[in-house]
Amino acid sequence: MDRDVTLYQITSVMAERVFQKIDNFNKGRREDAGFYAISVSTPYRSYYALWRIFPDNTYSPLFIQSLAVTFNDAAERAFQYLQNCNVLLKVKDNTFFEPYYGLSEDIVAFGKYRGKRLAEVYYIDPNYVLWLAHKFEARNPRDKKLAVLAKAFATVHYETVIRKHHLPAGSRFIGQPGERLTDLHLEVLGTRLQLDAYKTTGYYVDQSVLAADADGNRYTFIIKAAASSMSPEMLSCYTKKINPHESLYIKSAKVLSHYESKGIKYTRIGYLRFK
Repeated sequence: MDRDVTLYQITSVMAERVFQKIDNFNKGRREDAGFYAISVSTPYRSYYALWRIFPDNTYSPLFIQSLAVTFNDAAERAFQYLQNCNVLLKVKDNTFFEPYYGLSEDIVAFGKYRGKRLAEVYYIDPNYVLWLAHKFEARNPRDKKLAVLAKAFATVHYETVIRKHHLPAGSRFIGQPGERLTDLHLEVLGTRLQLDAYKTTGYYVDQSVLAADADGNRYTFIIKAAASSMSPEMLSCYTKKINPHESLYIKSAKVLSHYESKGIKYTRIGYLRFK
């Protein structure tokens, strides 16, 4: 990450720690659709803020919200805001954003939010901004510009709020075979039943699970049958069924192997311990 920014009231050691946190957060994230950026504080502007930068000047840099007055707290709040998002996060010097501070095209000129900036409206009433983006019929040039900005906020809304059941193929291998992983927060993408061929008596039906973390990294693992089933086509009543889109928290797991299929990298894990 480009560290050529001017930071105030923070030591170089502490700043480097925050940059390392951001580098770790960015693993698996992509920049082909632009990026999010933290604008740094200055002696005259005490807070860090979050912006969305779009590719090819699709939209002007979009101010989303203020974050915090310290670099570390600002980064942590940005991580939380972007936890469901696969777009890269950067840090940009405040000089990059100065040309956009004085613009007034984002001020709502009508309705119940008349006189408020669109970022403020999105913060308190995102549905109103989504209405502007998708249903509002602009009748003058000023309102047309506002509707365009609302569409930019609609993109942010989709990236950060809407849960994505089909994550993009930005997966990477996690860990090394034999390595222990901890605190995995995964979303189930799919499951299938498979018969345990090593059991010679009864039908022990396991669940083969495909899941992904917030960065889109894929994991595969087996949930073993708790008891035998009446049929090879059904789970035992003692086995907890895993459903697509379900959120799983795995306290610890061991990396068994890596493999790649159709350009997507998968990490196979075992020895699972659930919280």
